[in-house]
Amino acid sequence: MKLIFVRHGQAAPYCDDDAGRDLTDFGRMQAGQSADAMVAEHQLDLIIASPYNRADQTAKILAKTVADAGQSPAFVTLSSITPDDDPAIGLNDIDRIIQDKFGEQTDDKCIAIVCHMPIVAYLVAKLDGLSPASFELAEYRVLSTPVIADGLAHCVASFVPDQP
Repeated sequence: MKLIFVRHGQAAPYCDDDAGRDLTDFGRMQAGQSADAMVAEHQLDLIIASPYNRADQTAKILAKTVADAGQSPAFVTLSSITPDDDPAIGLNDIDRIIQDKFGEQTDDKCIAIVCHMPIVAYLVAKLDGLSPASFELAEYRVLSTPVIADGLAHCVASFVPDQP
């Protein structure tokens, strides 16, 4: 299966209501660039998004772009992939969602997971067994893996949109 990990686009400055921060106009443009690049290369079966506004908005831009291209992935909001969540719990929850949707038939599935730094770096590091590496705004990395398990994945592609 392919897991595409996406960091949200540029958001409004940090504030007390971190969950409520929206994408800026530039962040929406970044999300669109990443969505366009993704749809050109991948057929999505599922989009999983953090409930925080900036990630949800990024995921919805992706969902609209893939829908406009004739794809119809399911969309799930997952509360355990916010910035400071435990990556082991996040991966377990991602795995549970994938198993609930597809059972054991995941070889040909392509799932986008839209979340935040630092958890996105930790999720990828657990899967590929490498040290966590920072993601640029709206960057995505494609991991290929037979199952969700520590150290079994490898990065096969990535995309970085325009940066501020």
